[in-house]
Amino acid sequence: MFKLPDHKDRAKTAADAKLAKLEKFKAAAPSEEAIAAARARAEKRAEKELEAKEARAERARQQAEERKVKDAQREKQVEQQRLEGISREAAQKAARDARYAARKQRIR
Repeated sequence: MFKLPDHKDRAKTAADAKLAKLEKFKAAAPSEEAIAAARARAEKRAEKELEAKEARAERARQQAEERKVKDAQREKQVEQQRLEGISREAAQKAARDARYAARKQRIR
């Protein structure tokens, strides 16, 4: 007696076919083209990583140079401020001494 397949039968048949196809795919050895393509992708990825690493190293070197320049400028500015402070202090002492000398002249 013939029975019309219902949706459960069709789903079971489709699942069995899918499983059989998957097993066949797993059993098949990868082709040379697929292996070559995978190697090419790996080499390209390695090149990109190397370029990125070199770029990061260059960027770090530039930042180090900029930091050195800023440190040198900061040291120069600190030294200049120190010299200005010494100069200002010497001028204040000279003015104080001049006032003291003028006062002594008036007293005599």
